[in-house]
Amino acid sequence: MYGKNERYRELDALRGVAVLCMMTYHFFFDLAYFYGYDISVYTGAWKLFARGTGALFLLVVGICAVISWERTMPKERIIKTLKRGMIIFSGGMIISAVTWMIAPHAFVKFGILHLIGISALFQPMFSVFKKWNAVIGLLFVTLGIVFTRKTVESWLLFPFGLEYPGMQSLDYYPLFPWFGVILIGMALGQWLYQPLRHRILTAPGSLAYPSLLLWCGRRALFLYFLHQPMILLFLRFFLGFSN
Repeated sequence: MYGKNERYRELDALRGVAVLCMMTYHFFFDLAYFYGYDISVYTGAWKLFARGTGALFLLVVGICAVISWERTMPKERIIKTLKRGMIIFSGGMIISAVTWMIAPHAFVKFGILHLIGISALFQPMFSVFKKWNAVIGLLFVTLGIVFTRKTVESWLLFPFGLEYPGMQSLDYYPLFPWFGVILIGMALGQWLYQPLRHRILTAPGSLAYPSLLLWCGRRALFLYFLHQPMILLFLRFFLGFSN
């Protein structure tokens, strides 16, 4: 398996679905946040839509992390994974800097790129647990639901889901519960992408996934950086400057 660069079209398609859902949510979020439209993006169906989109994307991140790990020669795995994590985390810091200039009171402090970057740094430690990562991931999710999103006096704990008083963030994906979703994805990848099992799953043949989904899925990071400026330019062209 080492060195193979085969792409899994189903993963590209799922990632593409998540990217398009993300763009849809952020379009309506921008209408509400920057233009004052009465859209309840923080509650109800829109909140579920956003959380479902994030969960789908992070599951695919976990699956792909396992595939990449297994494809890499053992002596190169840790360096490659840590390098990828630092690059993605740096992308998250760029997002933090840009949003600080646009909305300093609610800039992105620990968004989805920060989470993915840190998770890649943790991957070498958790890879040894293989399918047991599903159990560990469920524990992270449970603890995240039960104990986080609470207010504490220290601002040092917000990456773990414990918010400080008055904290606001345009994008927030703390380790609890969201690292658990990545771990569940890693366990799924370990189980689904064994050679024989994957051949059985894809036995019906090469499915005709929409080209748009595949295109978006293969350029997810690029689109993550690009889509918000494009949405804001689009809204500015049609609706003018925000209040």
